[in-house]
Amino acid sequence: MIRFSLRRSGSFINIMMLARPNVDWSNIIKRFIIGWILPNYSMKKILRGVVLAILKRLVRRRLKKFKGKVIAVTGSVGKSSTKEAIFAVLNTKYRVKRSKKSMNSDFGLLLTILDIESGFSSVVKWSILLVQGFWNSFFKMHEDFLVLELGVDAPGDMDFLLSFVKPEIAVFTNVAPVHLAEGQFKDLDAVFEEKKKIFKYVDALGGKAVFNLDDPLLEGLTKEIPRGQRLTFGANEKADYRIHDVKLDDSGTAFSVDTKKFDDRSFFVEALGEHQAYVAVVALICADLVGMSAEEVAYGLTKYKLPPGRMNLIEGKNEVLIIDSSYNSSPLALFEALKVLRSVAKDRAKVAVLGNMNELGDDSKLFHEQIGEVVASYTDKLITVGGQAKYIAEKAVESGMPADAVVALRDVKEAIEFFETNGEKDCVMLVKGSQNQVRLEKLIKTLMARPEEAKDVLVRQGRGW
Repeated sequence: MIRFSLRRSGSFINIMMLARPNVDWSNIIKRFIIGWILPNYSMKKILRGVVLAILKRLVRRRLKKFKGKVIAVTGSVGKSSTKEAIFAVLNTKYRVKRSKKSMNSDFGLLLTILDIESGFSSVVKWSILLVQGFWNSFFKMHEDFLVLELGVDAPGDMDFLLSFVKPEIAVFTNVAPVHLAEGQFKDLDAVFEEKKKIFKYVDALGGKAVFNLDDPLLEGLTKEIPRGQRLTFGANEKADYRIHDVKLDDSGTAFSVDTKKFDDRSFFVEALGEHQAYVAVVALICADLVGMSAEEVAYGLTKYKLPPGRMNLIEGKNEVLIIDSSYNSSPLALFEALKVLRSVAKDRAKVAVLGNMNELGDDSKLFHEQIGEVVASYTDKLITVGGQAKYIAEKAVESGMPADAVVALRDVKEAIEFFETNGEKDCVMLVKGSQNQVRLEKLIKTLMARPEEAKDVLVRQGRGW
């Protein structure tokens, strides 16, 4: 039974009792709470809101003591990789703290700054963690830089993050069709408008807005942000940091950059994909802003390693080379991944295992079919996993890919069973899919030559999963 005490409930009840003394206001309010508030606002939501408010207050206290610079990264694709590249370069010379893993949401950032883990759905764990966070909030962070990735899933998310994080160097990587499902963004313009809020405090803090000039939406920011406050990158001839001569092989990605300080300087990262040049150049820009040399950047990039599930090479059974991109998937990222598959495989057989791309809204089928129209140019065999991914398979056959080279499976369990009886040999295999209800890292674990290493090289291996 829920019991309420309203004897000391405040001025509102007192005023109402004076106005209508014969009405049992306490009973009315009890019935209102029991009959409407509790059924319509679950205890889980109440707990989440309370914990979030407490964490935010503690984070503000801690950040008041922070004397270093805040670098924040947002965008539809590549946030985690960009954050890791910035960290790798700056950390060779300075003390740097960064977001843990892909903790980029409201809770993720708050927990990162307070140096505590998530309590998931445990009230007991959260009680202990809040005490720990309270204690940590009194201690300074002694790092020179705090590098954070800011993820937004719906309108208003960036406003909340900026209510406690004020970046002096703000990075916007790109806009792509993600987070377009019901309750999220209605279109790409809405995504752009929310994410560009990251530049809100740049002017007041005397900082810099850093963005990708190759993205059509972001290019328009040159009209909104004064020349002295912005730095641009991309293959665009007008970019302040112009990328060119990108070359890819199975050891990594080489590229050159032209800036006002130097011409045609070459860099290399042990990471796969032309898009890695865009990741690395942001690290170059941040290093440039804090006075590091190009030689120091080149050395720092040797320390850059991709987070798990983001185009990592894993040795599979039967001489299969797995390109593990199981962390997430979206149309833009998938196109890039398919190009990597083709480049790395060269003359070897190519297999693409593609799962659902989530959160694409009403146009989800269309986006999957667009992949299906071109996938035959990148792979010899296609295996799809999930109800949405089947549209890739259907369109691939319709577009001329041999039907016997295409397999559509319902879920990862069925995919595991399929490979148990139809194992591939001596090929390069791209495995890419979204997170929720896809979980293709489970398949990769069964295909690995050394599955005992899964906890170290695959995504979502912690207790929370």
